[in-house]
Amino acid sequence: MKVLIYNVDSLTLLVEVEPGLPFTFNCSSEECGKEIIIEGIVRIVDELEFNRVLENTISENPDFERIKEITARNLIFEGRVNGKRVKLPVESMDNFAKRFMDEVLVLR
Repeated sequence: MKVLIYNVDSLTLLVEVEPGLPFTFNCSSEECGKEIIIEGIVRIVDELEFNRVLENTISENPDFERIKEITARNLIFEGRVNGKRVKLPVESMDNFAKRFMDEVLVLR
């Protein structure tokens, strides 16, 4: 499953994962502007846990205020980004595409 992980060292990264299985993702400084190593797991969670992670992310980095619009609130990343333990909101590409079509490309 392709997912967007939000606020990975202030970036949004597209990664391919299997929910529930550990993974490692390396993004070079050429690709991301800085070296990023992600190690952890994307978990399926209830909406309350997702909302807590979302609010913590936004309070840490207000640039991510727009992700409040995420409608499918059931995935988080839990692990390490460059050695720092984090919990971050995640959105599947399928849900992102649907949200984009519904909210941005509304033809009236």
